[in-house]
Amino acid sequence: MRKMTHIVTLVTTFALIFSISAFGAEKPKNFPERPIEVVVQYGAGGGSDIFVRSLMLPARNILKVPINVTNMTGGAGVRASQYVLAQPADGYTIYNFSPEQLINTAFGRENYKEEFAPLCQVQQDISMFYVNEGSKFKTIQDVIKFAKENPGKLQFTGTTPASPDETIIMLFAKKAGIEVRYIPFDKAPESHAAVLGGHLDILHEEPGVILSLIEAKKLIPILVFTEERLKKFPDVPTAKELGIDITMGRWRGLAVKKGTPQPIIDYLASVMKQASEDPRYKEVAAASLLDIRPGWKGPEEFGKFWDEEYENYRNIFLDLGYIKK
Repeated sequence: MRKMTHIVTLVTTFALIFSISAFGAEKPKNFPERPIEVVVQYGAGGGSDIFVRSLMLPARNILKVPINVTNMTGGAGVRASQYVLAQPADGYTIYNFSPEQLINTAFGRENYKEEFAPLCQVQQDISMFYVNEGSKFKTIQDVIKFAKENPGKLQFTGTTPASPDETIIMLFAKKAGIEVRYIPFDKAPESHAAVLGGHLDILHEEPGVILSLIEAKKLIPILVFTEERLKKFPDVPTAKELGIDITMGRWRGLAVKKGTPQPIIDYLASVMKQASEDPRYKEVAAASLLDIRPGWKGPEEFGKFWDEEYENYRNIFLDLGYIKK
């Protein structure tokens, strides 16, 4: 009898150790028991949508419950944020947290510190400018020259107003000494189509989302916002080469409603870490050039990063005159 009790204790201990070591955090009791919803504040087919859907493929297998992805555009992310905040703080609603939530806070439309809790950052993407194959602009120098000779006529596009897209475009314009217009779309494919069709001049986008268009030479990259030139595009200059020190890029992560129990946050974060190391996800990330910059941050580090990024964006908007002190 004593031997049997000892065996049961060993099995129980091993199960607990496996529960912790397999995921990096102990699985909360009775979680999850039903489907989880992940809300994306952008349309289908964009970088954030691809990120969430590719990450949730392995996450479903780990959590062993359905994970439903909901696209909810509008209001520069405010509509999606309001939906998430209307749900219980129980871990069953996860938010694709992006720079827009920090930007919206700077504009007084949201308050990220009071509303959301960090789960994890997974990606750190790259920003680039593109023209279509028939564009009269062959280099970024052509763009700057035209803009200086025709103030306000050059038209850029990206996803949503007051977004990282607009921030990078307008910050570049100010540092380059040019006046440009920004025409946003709620869905990334719409902005791609506007430049492909010659309706707008220059697209701001991450390369992974439009790699097939780049490889088909339908969209031509003319500038990259990185510290050094990319091996994939060795002929594309960096903004730093022009004396414009901008290396910003969109990052992607996940958050939950503030008040969600910390054990659930820690468990979900560890599950997403394991999912991000799954070969299926890594294949998608590599194909989209998302393995160039390290992206992973856990809950505590991601939370500190939010505060740093908020100050960065706030200072940029003060410099651009978008907000006042």
